[in-house]
Amino acid sequence: MTALLPMAATVGIILAAAAVRGYSGFGFALIGVAGLSIVSAPAVAVPTVLVLELLVGLLLLPPVWGQISWRPVSALLAGAVLLTPVGALFLIHVPADIARLGIALAVGAAALLLIFANQTLVEPSRGATLATGGIAGLLNGAFGISGPPIVLYFLGTNRGAAISRASMMVCFLVLDAIAVASFAVGGLISRQVIVAVAICLPALALGSLLGHRAFHRSDGTRFRTRMLWMLCALAITTGIEGALALL
Repeated sequence: MTALLPMAATVGIILAAAAVRGYSGFGFALIGVAGLSIVSAPAVAVPTVLVLELLVGLLLLPPVWGQISWRPVSALLAGAVLLTPVGALFLIHVPADIARLGIALAVGAAALLLIFANQTLVEPSRGATLATGGIAGLLNGAFGISGPPIVLYFLGTNRGAAISRASMMVCFLVLDAIAVASFAVGGLISRQVIVAVAICLPALALGSLLGHRAFHRSDGTRFRTRMLWMLCALAITTGIEGALALL
């Protein structure tokens, strides 16, 4: 990331990812990992994105604290806490191209599930919630993309846009903290990661502010539909990146 073009691309990707995260409550890791994996190895891209998402979570969470639905959040996190370190071991030991393919497949599968889950579902059982959290933890540790299972969970219930967004935010904040700690123990928080994080901080703050303002000015009744289309677009983008890695 020392060349000018990759550096500029990195900043632009983080700006876009932060704006999406500020608006929707998710999407930062999906966009960031897919984008940064083009200009750097996943073992650099994933920790960089997770550290940045941890920071953006700390920035955006205080204003929405009172809107969090704690009962499902606690069950999701209980399932995720145990399996995030297991996923991190996968990232540490697999080749870069295989990790890129895993990113593409995970995002693509989650987007398809969300597209077909276009009707409001009944409240999931506690067991299903724990399992969803476990899957999110595995994806979070391995690819830095815990979002899809959690987004699928909240968009499949009757919770409003503000409650879903706030609840997703706190889930991602906790999972990011666990993943970053796992990466640090595994030696993945390198000097290259720290430099990339420092360079991207202004873009992170600006994008988060713009996205947060856009959410409060938007029509909340269309929030779910917009998020489904957003995940579909992210899956296509990630799939293209994954296919290019195999060429």
